Amino acid sequence: MIKASVPLLLAMLLLTSCATPKSPWAALPRFNEQDQANLVVRYYSDDTSYVLKPQQTDGPFLTILSKDAVLDVAKQQPGRQLAVVILIHYGACEIETVEQSWKNLLTGAGYQRVVFLRASSGMRVNGLPVLASGG
Repeated sequence: MIKASVPLLLAMLLLTSCATPKSPWAALPRFNEQDQANLVVRYYSDDTSYVLKPQQTDGPFLTILSKDAVLDVAKQQPGRQLAVVILIHYGACEIETVEQSWKNLLTGAGYQRVVFLRASSGMRVNGLPVLASGG
């Protein structure tokens, strides 16, 4: 009897494991405003960020910029309705500090709305989970 119930238990476990979200970000709303964004930054640290829009390159490669250099690019943009900051590897405690810092800098530079996204592999923007959004 026990041998007969093992396959049933394994099947039930597989069915329920497929129904649960694979990450804590799965339930978050998804971003779909890449075309409207005036600035898109992929932030790794204060010393390493990439500006995806307007794209900052050094030859065929994205230029590595410090936070101050990113802010200089942000201030040069004629439109300042929407700034997007993609966060790479921050835990829940760090996210709030990083978000607040970027929000203060970008709203201080005149951006009306700042959206924070959780990064995935690759450089895509649309479809990423929205961590926070506001002005």
